[in-house]
Amino acid sequence: MTQEDNDRGDKAVSETVGFILLFGVVVIGMSFIYVTGYPILQSNMDSSIFQGAEQSFIVMQSDMKMVSFDQTPVKNMNLKLHSAGMWIDSTPFMNITYNGTSTHYPIGKIEYIKEEKSLAYENGAVMAQYDTGSKIMLSDPRIYSTVIGGDDITTIGLVQVNGNGGSSGSSVITLKMEHNDTVLTRTDVPVNVTMVMNSDYAYVWRDHFEDIGFTTDPVNTNATYLKAYKNDTFLIIGHNIVDTIIT
Repeated sequence: MTQEDNDRGDKAVSETVGFILLFGVVVIGMSFIYVTGYPILQSNMDSSIFQGAEQSFIVMQSDMKMVSFDQTPVKNMNLKLHSAGMWIDSTPFMNITYNGTSTHYPIGKIEYIKEEKSLAYENGAVMAQYDTGSKIMLSDPRIYSTVIGGDDITTIGLVQVNGNGGSSGSSVITLKMEHNDTVLTRTDVPVNVTMVMNSDYAYVWRDHFEDIGFTTDPVNTNATYLKAYKNDTFLIIGHNIVDTIIT
């Protein structure tokens, strides 16, 4: 074997070793990017999906408003779950007492849950709970106070979600909303009102009722019970029942 053959052999070995080293560096680099970058990518995807669900619940609120006031008798909304779940829950309720009479309203809610985050349409409002545990009201209900001619007027627009059903996974679900009934009650004289509410979002509801002039008992972030009071106010209650089903 000549010196030239030896040189050629050494060169071939060097090129092979170089290729193996380069390939190893590429594999290690790609593995590092996958290990460190994939969780960030997945987190961004999950955040984008949840933000899309938030917008869908705002649209749902608008649809519910039209159905509950019988502006349109029926509405259907489609939503892709993306490894989440959505159910109708009949647990939440509100009791309103004035003039010695208490009325029970089973308001219910529609709830969307994705891992540690959740959304709820409840009594005309849209609420969110994030993975940090914080809860906020994304969009207000039709519950407010006004002063007209020196008279304080409190309007409580109740939306009762009447129905059942739910689904989880990554399928496309359909929420059907259909007007059932509306009952309007109003007082002829100012009254003292006591309102009791059972809700996983009692802490958020407390802020809303305080903003419109109610006095509330103390509640913490995880409370499910709220009691609020308001004196010397004309009261208007619109009890709107919407039949709902998730398929």
